[in-house]
Amino acid sequence: MIFLLPLFAVMAPFILFPIETLLPYPALIEEAVKGILVYFALKLPRNIQRNAILVSAVFFALSESVLYLFNILLVGNLFTFLLRLILTTSLHVLTFMILFAFARKNKKWIVAGWLIASLLHFLFNKTIAFLL
Repeated sequence: MIFLLPLFAVMAPFILFPIETLLPYPALIEEAVKGILVYFALKLPRNIQRNAILVSAVFFALSESVLYLFNILLVGNLFTFLLRLILTTSLHVLTFMILFAFARKNKKWIVAGWLIASLLHFLFNKTIAFLL
């Protein structure tokens, strides 16, 4: 199971891309998928949960950045890509950890974590769109 979480995290942005094309709410959709990953991470032994979440978060962010690399010439240059890579990796790790903190306290609280993570992700997307 520990290897399946990062594997799914790597695949998730590619699976979500067509869904987000139809439903343009990436913050809600991505955070829901992260919430599912966190839920399954809680089934792992307690001493490896945090590491599984961190690895999954980094893999998710890198995979999403690779997806955007395919279109980088349309939206910017290599600097834009590197800036996006640094900022989105930080965002995804932070939102994964928010979800994890709420869910670890009580699995029912994962919805509150999802709302906070989604709001943070939404604000991040709006800020980045404004800056870039």
